[in-house]
Amino acid sequence: MLQVIRKIGNSQGILLPRTVLQQAGIEGAVDIEITEGALILRAVKKHPRDGWEQVFDEAIKAGDQPEGDLFDGTPNQFDQTEWTW
Repeated sequence: MLQVIRKIGNSQGILLPRTVLQQAGIEGAVDIEITEGALILRAVKKHPRDGWEQVFDEAIKAGDQPEGDLFDGTPNQFDQTEWTW
């Protein structure tokens, strides 16, 4: 699809047809990445931690493991007053 770059104030931009945005699942905002001379537009994840579980699973399969308890030595109010040992 060929689109003309237009002047928009002090910037430049293109207009994307609504059907294109709908097919890509893009609403309101996009995540933009520049890779090898290409602009890649991705729908913004609705939850900040979307995809974390998959990344952790892949890391574990690759043999990555945390070194001990990551929260050891980090006291918090819950541990001190509410937790029953």
